[in-house]
Amino acid sequence: MSQRINLPPDVLEVIHANRKIEAIKLVREYHGLDLKEAKDAVEKYMLENPDLISNNTTIGGGFRVFLLILAAIVILYFLYSLFIKY
Repeated sequence: MSQRINLPPDVLEVIHANRKIEAIKLVREYHGLDLKEAKDAVEKYMLENPDLISNNTTIGGGFRVFLLILAAIVILYFLYSLFIKY
């Protein structure tokens, strides 16, 4: 694939959110490409624009899970203390 493929704004938005698989699916739909061509187009864009891709998948994701578990524990404790009389 030597030609440059024009990526629509919604595909760029998905790429910038670091959702590569979804971006590949969208490129396939827009341009009628096969899987390899679409994957190559998305990866080429990601390589050429690394500073635009969000990096919130590892540490941020784990921290969000931790906060969700902590919130669930606090809510369960509140409900337990509300309904259980000493």
